[in-house]
Amino acid sequence: MPATVAATDIGFLTILSKKTAATTFVAFAEITELTLPELARDSVEYTHYGSPDKYREFKPGLADAGEVGIVYNLVPGLLDDATIATHLATNTVEAWRVTFPNGATLDFFGFATAHGRAAPMDDKMTGSATFKISGKPVVTPAA
Repeated sequence: MPATVAATDIGFLTILSKKTAATTFVAFAEITELTLPELARDSVEYTHYGSPDKYREFKPGLADAGEVGIVYNLVPGLLDDATIATHLATNTVEAWRVTFPNGATLDFFGFATAHGRAAPMDDKMTGSATFKISGKPVVTPAA
């Protein structure tokens, strides 16, 4: 009998939401690209005068959950653009959620570190934002 293989999917229908109440998340309206965080860990050097064969020695340091980036269809001052501008003005760490097409979620606390806008002459206007994650993100598998 063949082994069960987990299904893979495209990113279509992935949602980024901002928590607005105890159990309420409001989804962004027109995200066209979502970059998920790249987890990293610092290394702390523990080399000493007796390190074997003159090689540097390291131990794992603190983890960094990285950033989430988005690109969206820009409607200046409305929809996603307004959500990000309002968030930037609060200067606070807030709760965010990525919901994947299979129902799994990635919950994190974070804050916007960048918000950009582009208005090319012959193409759609776009907005972008980068969110720095604070603390450990939580992935919940689909039910």
